[in-house]
Amino acid sequence: GQAKDPQDLKLLAQCAERDQRWVVAAELLQQHPKGATVLLPLLAARCPHKEIAQTWWVWTPEQHQQAAQSALDDGDVASAVLHLVCCGDHTQAAEVGINELFAMFQRPDWTVDQARSIMDPLESLPLQDMEVKHIANVLASAAYIGLVEARNLSYTSLIFPLAQTLRNIVTHQSLAFPVPMASVTLLEAAATSQANPAHSLSQLRSLLSSADLLPDLRPHIEQTIAAIEAQPPVDEATLARSSGLAKMAGGQLPTCYKKHAKTSVLSNQLIKGPAFELENLEDRKLHVSLSDALAWARVNAFSPLNTGCTITPV
Repeated sequence: GQAKDPQDLKLLAQCAERDQRWVVAAELLQQHPKGATVLLPLLAARCPHKEIAQTWWVWTPEQHQQAAQSALDDGDVASAVLHLVCCGDHTQAAEVGINELFAMFQRPDWTVDQARSIMDPLESLPLQDMEVKHIANVLASAAYIGLVEARNLSYTSLIFPLAQTLRNIVTHQSLAFPVPMASVTLLEAAATSQANPAHSLSQLRSLLSSADLLPDLRPHIEQTIAAIEAQPPVDEATLARSSGLAKMAGGQLPTCYKKHAKTSVLSNQLIKGPAFELENLEDRKLHVSLSDALAWARVNAFSPLNTGCTITPV
């Protein structure tokens, strides 16, 4: 048959897992390129029914612990984090994984695939039961990886929400995040410059006037401003074609009277098309559009509410 989209397989497996259909989830992940090496052992670690998990993964926690130590000795951080999560050493998994990601983010040639090799196991951590510093570090890293991937995939509508999510976590938790927030704003402005050049220019000029702007960022900002000012106007049809997100059928149509419409926590706009309900926050039901939820889940496994819950829009 035709090759299956890895992200679709992962989303469908998450749906099966949510419904406690563990064998179905395993069968889906067996078709994923990372299934046998990464996703199936993580699924086994999350599965509370160990006799069921052994039908697709037979390693014991002790074997994972030994493999983690061997990987650390060999400098294979991605494998070490995977095995630490699988053996239940969640604190060390978070510390080792975040240290590696923070070092990676400071290198100019890091790739999303490299970052995903660390983040994939971290997505299986029981974050809500962990210390706040671990929750914040994992969520901030996930948002930054998602932001870069959304930029690469031209998911323009997600750029601001992901950048704002990262800024909120770093600011509220006073994180020593390795990427300056000015660099995040520069990335955001460049990625959205075709859709909203005036706003991008405003962001960049504001950065230039900042008293604490890092000197090495100034030439990059000035070059980006010059490029935006030189670009020709882009019409709506061209923007739609250049977007990496396909339009969902009915996604631009109202589904109810305006007074009953739900507001998206991502855009603060009334939702058109079907809505997706996020986890409750302080007994409030919060929503995003289903199309935005599906797109968000492709680049960031965690809820935009920063609760540490994963998002499963399928």
